[in-house]
Parts: sequence; C-alpha cells; structure tokens
Amino acid sequence: MGKKGEVICPHCSSIQVIKNGKSNGKQTYLCKSCYSRFFLDRVKKRYPASIKKETIKLYNEGYTLTELSKKFNIKVQTIHYWIKTLNRRKQ
Repeated sequence: MGKKGEVICPHCSSIQVIKNGKSNGKQTYLCKSCYSRFFLDRVKKRYPASIKKETIKLYNEGYTLTELSKKFNIKVQTIHYWIKTLNRRKQ
C-alpha cells in the first residue's frame, strides 16, 4: 500500500491499480499498466528444506510424483518444479 491506502502493483510498482472483483472472498486488483491481477495479502507457502530433500530423494529412488504428492500432501506441480530446478542447477 502506498499513501493513504493507495494500492501499488507488486509486479511493476505502478499506482494505476483498480479493484477487479473477488476470488474466494478476497479482493483482487488489476494493474492498468502491466495488466497483472493480484491480491494484496498473498503469502507464499514455503516448505522446509528437509521436506524438499526427502521428496527428491524418494523420487530418485523410484517413487512417482503422484505417490509423493499423496505422501507429503504437496501438489504434484510443486514437486515437479523442485526436481526441474535441481536438475538445472546440476547442469
């Protein structure tokens, strides 16, 4: 938030922002400069490094993404992203 309740775009820092409806009961905003849609109070969920390491270790031992997702209650896409970024770092 900027001065007196101004909403600032988290992507381009513009103040050209308007309300753009609600999603799951939370107010959404639209930036008129970069056209991104966002929430004010978005909190990024982080997983402990130990969970990431254990998940990747089990994946390398032959567990499928779906099995790991169910075991740790983590989205398949998240586990896939961890594996993909780890492989990029190794290259």
